Amino acid sequence: MKCRSVLVGIASAVSLLLAGCGGSGSGSTENLPKNAADAGGMDALLAKAKEEGEVSLYAATTEKSTTAWVKHFEKKYGIQVKVYRDGSTTLFQKWAQEVSGGVDNADIVIQNVYQLWQDAKDKGWITDYKTENYGGYDFAEVLPGTGLAGLVYPLHQSIGAVAWNTKVTTPEQRALLRKDPVAALADPAFKGRIALGDSGGATTAGNYANVILHQADTYGWKWLEGVADNDPALFESQIPIAEQLVKGEYAVTFGTDTLYNDYIADGAPIEYAYPKPTNAALWMIGLPTATPHPYAARLFMEWATSDEGHDLMATYGTGTGTRTGWTDKRAIAKEPWYAKPEVWYGMATQPELQGDGFADFVSRVNATLGK
Repeated sequence: MKCRSVLVGIASAVSLLLAGCGGSGSGSTENLPKNAADAGGMDALLAKAKEEGEVSLYAATTEKSTTAWVKHFEKKYGIQVKVYRDGSTTLFQKWAQEVSGGVDNADIVIQNVYQLWQDAKDKGWITDYKTENYGGYDFAEVLPGTGLAGLVYPLHQSIGAVAWNTKVTTPEQRALLRKDPVAALADPAFKGRIALGDSGGATTAGNYANVILHQADTYGWKWLEGVADNDPALFESQIPIAEQLVKGEYAVTFGTDTLYNDYIADGAPIEYAYPKPTNAALWMIGLPTATPHPYAARLFMEWATSDEGHDLMATYGTGTGTRTGWTDKRAIAKEPWYAKPEVWYGMATQPELQGDGFADFVSRVNATLGK
């Protein structure tokens, strides 16, 4: 089934915020600690967090990985984590509507859309908190020019990749994909064999921005027109695309590496290759300005950004880590066809995507693919 609403969700969320879903909640962090030392040290922070007894997590990471991840925090500290999970844009819309209405339900928010985090920063919805592992992240590399350092922390990253089924592609098609996976999507050899998604997906938006805007001289809008000529099937979610690609219903997709690592580990006939450079969708964690459990929230931020918490999320999410010194020990990195990606982190500061430009870009992508 085809769906012509690719990327609409992400544009709608940005439009909702820019339209004036204002306010900064019902409280502030003026008298709350800006780091563990302000709380009297980690032991004092832990004691206050235990008094609160729970933490409310709004997470756009997958249910499976999030559930497994938070169990480590609960076991270590004896503090219950209540999880509300949804896609990044719908989750962020819920949080934004609550905050603008003076309701503070979220202690922690995790999502992967730069533009939404930047708008939250501008509206004062997230607060600056320096965890003890603040220095373990190269913010200048992974969040260049965003002004988000210390307001959000990267947990792990999903990286844009062109994936294909090795059983339903011909040797000639696989040669095209390995030579230049991006250009291959516009080759007539793949007409009717491509699936694309997802609406509201930061990886998909970043994939297009990287190829169309950042690499305009090589690909640009002309490339997207060529992809559209191949009559791709368009889906609202990358998840059914992955399922159908594994089954051989489609031959190739432009999606994210993390969706396929578990399938490949189970023996699925899937390979993928990264554009050079490729976009990274960072899963970022932020601390709302006003929270129902401020000390438990800060303790969770400390744990999540520690080497332990970070590496556990990267493992469960099957993505690459973002802390300095992270070592890639994943099974996928040992595959003979795997090549380490060269990552582009410039989506947040790409000139054409600033302000209303992001929604305009998404609309043009939709219109082009929908022809």
